[in-house]
Amino acid sequence: MQDDTFPAAEKILSDIENVIKKDLNLQSFEIIPVNDNENKSPVYHEGNSLGLASWCIQPLYCYTYNRLIELRGNKLRRENPGTASRWLLGAILINPDISTFWNMRRELIRNGRLDSLQELRFTRIVLYHKAKCFEAFAYRRWLIRFIIMENDQSSNINVESLLKNEINIAIMSADRYANNYHAWSHREHVVITYEALLPNSFGELLICEWNSSKKWCCQHVSDHSGVAYRQFLLRRLLLLERQPMESSVTIAPEQFIERRNIIVNYIKSGITEKSNDINCLLDEQSCSNIILHSLHCGMNKNIIIDRPDVDCERVLIALSYWIEECIFNEDLINRFPGHESLWYHYRFLAHALKCLVTSYSKYSCYKAEIFDSRYCVRLLSDNPIHFNEDQINSMSLIEIAFRYRIKNMIECAKESQSDYQKNIVEKFVKFLAVINLQP
Repeated sequence: MQDDTFPAAEKILSDIENVIKKDLNLQSFEIIPVNDNENKSPVYHEGNSLGLASWCIQPLYCYTYNRLIELRGNKLRRENPGTASRWLLGAILINPDISTFWNMRRELIRNGRLDSLQELRFTRIVLYHKAKCFEAFAYRRWLIRFIIMENDQSSNINVESLLKNEINIAIMSADRYANNYHAWSHREHVVITYEALLPNSFGELLICEWNSSKKWCCQHVSDHSGVAYRQFLLRRLLLLERQPMESSVTIAPEQFIERRNIIVNYIKSGITEKSNDINCLLDEQSCSNIILHSLHCGMNKNIIIDRPDVDCERVLIALSYWIEECIFNEDLINRFPGHESLWYHYRFLAHALKCLVTSYSKYSCYKAEIFDSRYCVRLLSDNPIHFNEDQINSMSLIEIAFRYRIKNMIECAKESQSDYQKNIVEKFVKFLAVINLQP
């Protein structure tokens, strides 16, 4: 580091600290390009936004860095914790990727020298400036655990509002930096934490996240991190029917009909030659083991497993989310051809289909261990099966529909003039052959 002599450093740090403490709604921090100080303060504060002139960045960071390293090395043992906090404030705003400085702030939190809620506001503006900063996300997760688990007595905490605010922080960071893996991982962590602490309203949160992430992915079709988050949500929605009733979503009769129609329309669009049995089955308004068995295991009713302990409506609703995602992904591929993230998402959906069929065949419901295991995708990879019309009754209706619809998608994609898309589609077809879902 260069010489740390900078007479104006303490005044600048004090001004920054005052702005952060006084403006409880501070939203952003930016470095403003200014070549000369012009005898003006480099700290700008306007409309819930904080700015720092670029001319002071290097000398200010050198000053704070050297002071903090000396403090860490016990050369400044008697330094006031408030002064150390200001040095950390300046150093982290300029360069938030140094874990040592975040650890020093953790020590101040444990010793009661810093307010944990104010730290959440501070890290918000850090993430506004450096939206992909892993250290800032890790620090926020630590703060959440400290506030909730250690029962911070400085304020009355609303856990639901706290966690939903974390989701908003993740959304802001994802919007400001493409393919922001750290932001989406943070969002997943918040959802898992919400499930553990607030199970009664977890189902409602899942639906809200499902709908909001769908809108986001429509606007960022190349961002695989957003698609991966929907895969995370889909697993949770598919397994939600295995959770206690208080964790599930209360579905009104008209909403159940809507979810059921998603399945029926998908099956009808993918089965060109429908027998009378299939037509009667799809037109039936009730939900029974017969319907679920036909969807997952085919039309052979002689081997139906009667499981009175399984809530058929909840299984049907869970399946509707997988079908909804298939339709959504197909629509995005048709509208935005040539995006690799969408075709890789299709691989996940094909794998999920084999998991659903395998799980229901064994347990008449969906179980988490089936999704975690790999044996369900190792299906006769050396000798792929090509189904003929005589074998169609042994296939599940959702597999038949999926194979028909994916065949149309592949044929349309191969007509593209782009060699890049053709290469992606060829790899996708090979993957389908491995799991016996080739068209």
